[in-house]
Amino acid sequence: MSNSQHNVTVIGGGIVGLASAWQLALDGANVTVVDQGAPTNTTSFVNAGWITPSHIIPLAAPGMVKTGMKNLIGRTGAFAVSPSAGPGIAPWLAKFASKCTDAHVEHSAPALKELVDLSINIVDGLIANDGLLRTKDKLWMLFTSENAKHEAAHEVELMEHFGVNAYEIDPESCAAQEPILKNNIKGAVEFATDFGVDPRQFNEIFKQKCINAGVTFRNETVVNLNADINGVTVFTDKDEWSTDYIVLAAGIWSRELVKFVGGNLPMMAAKGQSVTLPDVENMPTHPMMLSDQRITLNPLSWGLRISTGYKLTSSNDFAIEKKAIDKLIARTRTVVNLPDALPVKNELMGMRPASPDGLPYIGALPNNPRVVVATGHNMLGLMMAPGTGRFVADIVAGKPVSREIMKFSPARPI
Repeated sequence: MSNSQHNVTVIGGGIVGLASAWQLALDGANVTVVDQGAPTNTTSFVNAGWITPSHIIPLAAPGMVKTGMKNLIGRTGAFAVSPSAGPGIAPWLAKFASKCTDAHVEHSAPALKELVDLSINIVDGLIANDGLLRTKDKLWMLFTSENAKHEAAHEVELMEHFGVNAYEIDPESCAAQEPILKNNIKGAVEFATDFGVDPRQFNEIFKQKCINAGVTFRNETVVNLNADINGVTVFTDKDEWSTDYIVLAAGIWSRELVKFVGGNLPMMAAKGQSVTLPDVENMPTHPMMLSDQRITLNPLSWGLRISTGYKLTSSNDFAIEKKAIDKLIARTRTVVNLPDALPVKNELMGMRPASPDGLPYIGALPNNPRVVVATGHNMLGLMMAPGTGRFVADIVAGKPVSREIMKFSPARPI
């Protein structure tokens, strides 16, 4: 069967689902996207909004166990475990700790680089042809600790090892270039390929591309799936239909959906929060990572987006934690000049689908090739979505993918 004859149902209307649906439709498939609604409350809309080809080191990396424990003890809010995380948290943490090795980084980085390189090529096309706006300047990583010079040099050395263009810049000049910064920067790295976009515009462009390509959208909740060698039957709260393939791109909720078809995806929900501050004086032109504070900044056309958090929790934990927002702003003030009276806009939260080895799940289920998975992107769903969509379309079309991309298979041992 040629791809133009395929009926494909994509479950999940976030950025990964939209990118997959668009690429499938470009290949000639008849595509339906099913989403239960309220997409503006998902991680696709509330994230930092970074396009970061430099981010090819998996979250499961050496030092992360120590860093996580330090953050837990210090209650910085950058890493936490909620009491509502449930019994799945212990095996997840054990698997995560086992992957925090140099060998895992060496294994994973080439695959992540191939995925993000393809993504950036697609994003460049959106900037050139579809009006996607990007930040004026490149991303900075800023250090304020006494060990800042060492940390900055180590970051550059690590990036150079994997072929990423990063270089140290004069930390004393940072506040001069960006008056919003205080004069306590002791180390700084600039990433030549990294920049920021508005997540809202990014999603809107992909949604419009799907519409233009003839994708159908259904606002329904999937309640069951039945898959066999010939196809998949989708059952929702309103209807049922048969399809040749399904693509599970529902973020953390893919974990439950895959169980209907005999699959298993080890994932935890990792809660992140952001605020967007309107009318900020001296709005920066660089997106920034405040490394020691574990905070990201991204200047949007309508405010300064400040983001943080990796709280392992229940997928039903939708609460916006005011204390965490207050801590986020307080930690930001240690490096950034913010007014005392601060109007806050868009206090938001999103659930990251966190795989224990820090790699996404992209590929067909080993027990059913009619079910293709596209989830588990941790904190880089926005960045990796365009490339993920292309590989999903190739998998459905029966095209070969590289050995590196096969490392994302949901059949991989973890």
